[in-house]
Amino acid sequence: MSYDVRAIANFVLDVAEVERRAVSNLHINKIVYFLHADFLVAFSRPLLSAKIEAWTHGPVFRELYREFKEYGNSEITGRARYLDPDTGQKVKALYAFDADEEVFLKDLVKKYIAMKPGALVAQSHIGGGPWDQTWNHETRTNASMRISDELIKSWYGKTVKH
Repeated sequence: MSYDVRAIANFVLDVAEVERRAVSNLHINKIVYFLHADFLVAFSRPLLSAKIEAWTHGPVFRELYREFKEYGNSEITGRARYLDPDTGQKVKALYAFDADEEVFLKDLVKKYIAMKPGALVAQSHIGGGPWDQTWNHETRTNASMRISDELIKSWYGKTVKH
């Protein structure tokens, strides 16, 4: 089972609040990307169902960018919401993990929120990595600039140790 990207972002923000760490839009996108990569390698299944796009400053989830763009480079103080199709109202995206997933993710969130956004951008831009291969593709076009789970798992499966 994969999770809604907004719910994962809310989990990150909840952990960051407890740890008294500020998280910006750029920061949340990179943290969620690396959580997805680590989870994909460790559990052999995707953490998220959302499309990951290669943007100038690295991997981005369009849903998160839009949800948190009002904060700019400042600390995100709200939580991600989605439109409930039954009520037509915006509701907070909730998460519920099994015990192993929660321990795994919480430890990683603490690691990633302690890193500066620039360090995560640099890590996501590593030569030959998934972002680099997508951004600097050799085909004539790559309109969607989608970073595939296959590319992520192949790359991080060789580099991430859990």
